[in-house]
Amino acid sequence: MKVLTVFIDGLKPESIEYMPFLNTLNKRRIRTELGYSNTCHASMYTGVYPNKHLMWFLWKYSPNTSPFRWLKSLGSHLLNNIYIKYTCYRITKFFYGHKYMSAFKLPFLWYIPIKYWHCFDVIEKKFWDQPNYIEKYSTIFELLRNNNIDYEIVGFSKSSLDRSFELIKNYVFKKIATWTYLFVGDIDLLSHRYGQDSPEVKEKLKEIDLFLEKIYKLYEKQFDDFCFFLFSDHGHMEIRERINPYSLFRSKNYPLENYIHFVDSNYLRFWFRNRKEREEVIKALSALEDKGFILTKDILKQYHVNMPDNRYGDLVFYLDFPYVFKQGNIFIMGKEWSGVAKYTSFHGFLPDYPDMDGVFISNKKTTSKPYIKLEDITPSILHLFNLKVPQYMDGEVIWKEIDTNE
Repeated sequence: MKVLTVFIDGLKPESIEYMPFLNTLNKRRIRTELGYSNTCHASMYTGVYPNKHLMWFLWKYSPNTSPFRWLKSLGSHLLNNIYIKYTCYRITKFFYGHKYMSAFKLPFLWYIPIKYWHCFDVIEKKFWDQPNYIEKYSTIFELLRNNNIDYEIVGFSKSSLDRSFELIKNYVFKKIATWTYLFVGDIDLLSHRYGQDSPEVKEKLKEIDLFLEKIYKLYEKQFDDFCFFLFSDHGHMEIRERINPYSLFRSKNYPLENYIHFVDSNYLRFWFRNRKEREEVIKALSALEDKGFILTKDILKQYHVNMPDNRYGDLVFYLDFPYVFKQGNIFIMGKEWSGVAKYTSFHGFLPDYPDMDGVFISNKKTTSKPYIKLEDITPSILHLFNLKVPQYMDGEVIWKEIDTNE
């Protein structure tokens, strides 16, 4: 059986109404993870929960492997301005950048005090389709290669994921592989900038829908039976307010710069050197108790993000919708650099929010389980090719009735 799979980053179920062709197929909701894109990708490509594949945030606490460890003896003496930071970043990237080949490569830590740079390393150093992407668990790409199932991936851009649909449109298929995987990364970035209900995103969704309808009809002409399914990793929610954690901590007389910390979009993570630091941070965070909460052991376990060590924090504070953290301002040559400050829509909020759901669309019927998990994607692909689903996987086969015999 030929299988055509489409992934659209950040597509929420409600947006299918802007895609007339896809709206005619079977539709289900997907439960996302508590985390960001690298968490979702690791789950959907391995079939295991985050507390197994161990990818939760992009940056982890790892002084021994940090590419910035050469700054350890210099960090406290360096001025914390953007020019010195950028110079140190460029030097580091020159010597160590070749080790970071993932989608995010080695990002610039412009908002983290330079004295703490030596504490951090990027968790994701490879692209999802490369060998040993996850140390202990094989990805769907490795499993298919090991079983001699030919596949083709179109849209993975090692330089820019937001060009993926352009790559797909211009790609010339020499033959149809057993599994064809189209990766569309454009929608997530457009949604961040404008919101998913914006005219810009709606127009792009219609364009994608028309293209997929053409591809689908080509498959119908060539094959008596084939499986088509489309899925996304999470939805999007438009935020209403940004909170500056540096200003908040200063107002409580506990400057955030005094603590080893990391600011993500709606998470604030800490690593403590003593009990006093923990007590001070908890006091300062009490000012946000109406806007978020500390992730307890029970909460971490509930969402399968309970880790075996403190690589992602001794304490993780979650900022709930509709808020995100403001990472600060950068002024270069007198001009403000905004970066993600212009983003209007975000993800990474609790999976309990329906707007955080991803979507699953197929030409085959699925089981009637309450919702599809990201971990179901890999075992469901394996089933299509008559391959055994490993017992360690947390996902399940979602197909109701599919005859996989050719």
